[in-house]
Amino acid sequence: MTAAVPALLRPELRAETIKETRWGGRRLAELLSDSGAARNLFGARKIGETWEFSTLPGHESLSCGRRLDQVLGGPLPFLAKLIDTALPLSVQVHPDDRPDPARPGATLPGKEEAWIVLDADAGARLWAGVRPGVGRDDLARAAAEGTVVACLEEHVAERGLVVLVPAGTVHAIGAGLLIAEIQQPSDCTYRLYDYGSGRPLHVEAALATLDVAARPQVWRPGDAPARMHGAHVDLELLGPGEHRREIAEPTLLVGVRGTAIARADASEEEFGAARLLLAVRGPLDLRIREHGLVALGRVHP
Repeated sequence: MTAAVPALLRPELRAETIKETRWGGRRLAELLSDSGAARNLFGARKIGETWEFSTLPGHESLSCGRRLDQVLGGPLPFLAKLIDTALPLSVQVHPDDRPDPARPGATLPGKEEAWIVLDADAGARLWAGVRPGVGRDDLARAAAEGTVVACLEEHVAERGLVVLVPAGTVHAIGAGLLIAEIQQPSDCTYRLYDYGSGRPLHVEAALATLDVAARPQVWRPGDAPARMHGAHVDLELLGPGEHRREIAEPTLLVGVRGTAIARADASEEEFGAARLLLAVRGPLDLRIREHGLVALGRVHP
């Protein structure tokens, strides 16, 4: 990364990071289509995800008119997405860090992730973790019977809800949600159940990977501003006021509610709800306006 790179980066749309899915909707197109070129990228497709900040090979996002890995001079330690669910996603599980069979002594990253709810239809739900008393054999039977969702802990969704999901946690995202997600830089998912969609399932791998004792961390609007620490993902929820943070590693800024102004080095950016920024050096000064809420996210090895 050179000194010419701004200290605060905005994401830029690219065809490779706009993901059409069976469960996607039109919210992302409406949110991000602020030009004719952007509208052309979305078209009339059902878009489930935009990979806002990504250096995964083949899925590199853009900033400053260049690929993000070129701007940063190397890979980003996380993947940041916006997710729009017109239909429910599969019931799934992600693996933890594990040995890389292709590279002796190396490790493949797992997929711990955190969801930040930016908008939610009435009645929208999330599921993370299994209900007390539910075991692996119960989940296997429920997956075969199509009743696995009933085995999971339910969380009523609302704007500002934050859920940190450890690797190995059985989880599902329901319909009617707009979510910002920060996760380890991995795209490995094992589907346990998918509502008869016809897509491949990975029941054996999911059952071998899941941890029935795994539970999410949950923060709700109205709770005191907080820090959430997972094995890899760290989050900080900041309310109205002036905040200063030292930036020792790339940090995701998520506008959850209201507006805020971020300043770092010679960069200044105003951003609102459902907008993401990447802070690459600091110190970072944040001024969050009345009723505003900003999430700061980092991922470490």
